Amino acid sequence: MKSILTQRISFRDLINSKIFRGLVYLFLAAVFLLLLCDKVIMPLYTKHGHEVILPDVVGMNFDEAKKLLEKQGFKVIKDKEIYSSQDSAGTVLFQNPVANSTVKRGRRVYLTVSLGEKNVQVPKLVGGSVRDAEFKLRQVGLNLGEVRYEFSSYYPKGVVAEQSVLGGDSLRLGSKVDIVVSLGELPSHFVVPNLIGKSLDEAKKALSKAGLRLGKVEYEVQNDLLPDTVIRQSIPAGKEVSMGRVVNIVVSKVEVESQEDLSGSEKD
Repeated sequence: MKSILTQRISFRDLINSKIFRGLVYLFLAAVFLLLLCDKVIMPLYTKHGHEVILPDVVGMNFDEAKKLLEKQGFKVIKDKEIYSSQDSAGTVLFQNPVANSTVKRGRRVYLTVSLGEKNVQVPKLVGGSVRDAEFKLRQVGLNLGEVRYEFSSYYPKGVVAEQSVLGGDSLRLGSKVDIVVSLGELPSHFVVPNLIGKSLDEAKKALSKAGLRLGKVEYEVQNDLLPDTVIRQSIPAGKEVSMGRVVNIVVSKVEVESQEDLSGSEKD
């Protein structure tokens, strides 16, 4: 009985044993290492606990925005470059993540930067028709501007003889290009076009195209016609005249009743 009891180790002896104390120290060391890893090592690795507000760099120059973001510990990447008619080249248009969002320091910030206004190459219009000129301009994003007509001994009638911007030059997208269209060789005489029934603007263009000039414009009340419709012309249509001859016209206008007439009609 005593031999059995002597072989047993009391609880107090167990606590005081070196093996037990070693196990306790080992456990405490493990707990310490876990806390160290969780509170120190992992935050350093993941930057956890170092979240900051991402500044707004939209509208800034790219170099300035990059300098500001890198100073705060971010990695800047130029994501895209696009044309913008409202922002000069090098201006930051968009940022991802968006401004004022909470992000970790060291995060990548993607910036979209403006290339400025898009310029296009002007096509060659000289030698072609007006229709071809308009088509070519539209193809590259330009518009046909003023069309003038002049006589030319070199270019046939109806062919573009001049353009305000030479082919191959650059223009801002959406700009206009004026052209001069040949009327052919200068004739010895000019035929007066029929202006009756045309609008005032149409009459001006018809006279210019015929090598003639619009002279005096008089107005006559014609309530059954649209305003500015040509009623009469000083030189009959089809008559041959010299270059630059002036043609006077009479155009319609609508009679406007006065306040007195209106009040009188109401009394009746």
